[in-house]
Amino acid sequence: MGSVIPPRQICHIVSSLNDTAQNDLVFANIRQFPQPHYEHTLVVLKKSKVQPVKLPRQVSCLELALKGSLIRRLRECHKALSALKPDVCQTYGDTTFPLQWLAHRLDIPVKLHIHTDSIDRPNRFGRALRQWKYRLFSHSADFVVTTEDTGLVWLEEKVGLEPGKAHLIRTGIDNRHHCPPLREVDPSITNHFVGTVPIPTQRFVVGVPVSGFSKSTVLSFLDEYMAARKQSPAFARECLILLLGNSPHLRAYRNVLDSFSVTEESVRLYSHLSDNDRFYSHIDALVSLSNETQTPVALLQAMSMGLPVVTNRSESGQSEGDHPLRWQVAKNDPLMQYQLLTLFSDSRLRLKLGQASRNYIMQKHNHHEHRIRYRALYELARQNTPVLHGEEMPTPRITPSQLNR
Repeated sequence: MGSVIPPRQICHIVSSLNDTAQNDLVFANIRQFPQPHYEHTLVVLKKSKVQPVKLPRQVSCLELALKGSLIRRLRECHKALSALKPDVCQTYGDTTFPLQWLAHRLDIPVKLHIHTDSIDRPNRFGRALRQWKYRLFSHSADFVVTTEDTGLVWLEEKVGLEPGKAHLIRTGIDNRHHCPPLREVDPSITNHFVGTVPIPTQRFVVGVPVSGFSKSTVLSFLDEYMAARKQSPAFARECLILLLGNSPHLRAYRNVLDSFSVTEESVRLYSHLSDNDRFYSHIDALVSLSNETQTPVALLQAMSMGLPVVTNRSESGQSEGDHPLRWQVAKNDPLMQYQLLTLFSDSRLRLKLGQASRNYIMQKHNHHEHRIRYRALYELARQNTPVLHGEEMPTPRITPSQLNR
């Protein structure tokens, strides 16, 4: 009989379970590597203040509820890692990054850190401190993984990680959750609700997430929207813009719209929404304010829901056939106003682009692509044994996800 290969023990370390987006990422990573080949332990450093979270079936959870001095907290983490003795240590977010130093001292074979963009946007001192932390502790980790283009740029240019250390691995989209079956339209329903905001079913509804974008970026879009209204009275009458997201400038946006006599019948604002899928399922198109070289995970989720997307495009950019983010625009003009008018006037094109968006996600950003990239890092990091004969560690042979350029 051949020898039995034991399951690989993976330890996932998070600060708390209060961050829903982070939980989704952790649980997605756990589900991609199920038993009997892998076993997972979720270590939570702080007691969560939210309702109990439903964990995946194949994971055990250890809540440390750390208290006291820094030395005492580090000692407790050291005890936990020593007892678990994992093959893989994965830390998530800035708070847990220093634990990679403990994993390094304990000779844990595989050390991965999952970088997440800072939500609170720290001041200049906070940004400098964050960069210093990454420069100091990144040497303990084998690889630093990010799900966003902006994170990869920050790690390589601002932090200055050495080549091959930082990797872009987008979250695999759960087709069962984010690609629901098409539903029949019930003519008796005249309004849907996104949070407490009523959304008329007979209007052309355009969603515009504004969280994390500068005031000038959103105001530039509003200029494009006003230009589209001037060109088409029907668009001005039938289109409903829904600005969604936490932003300190929501009042300023409302004031600008009021100055142009645009009422809540045409533009509505909603500051916070916990259920993005409900938002995606009740709009007809999505506006992405991201730079054309960036494709956030939230945009991929919207595309998986079958939505056509309006994007920023450079004047020199050319259409790329049936690419879901580079579709042919009326008058062949890249401005957002023409993209909005094209989608408003052509319902067949909206359906075609929505189907292309969903198919693209299912082919390029599925769980299989997510899994093979993480597995490649696991295997390469496991080969990272101490250099005894002057050999160099092999460069990871993983191709980043094909981005929507």
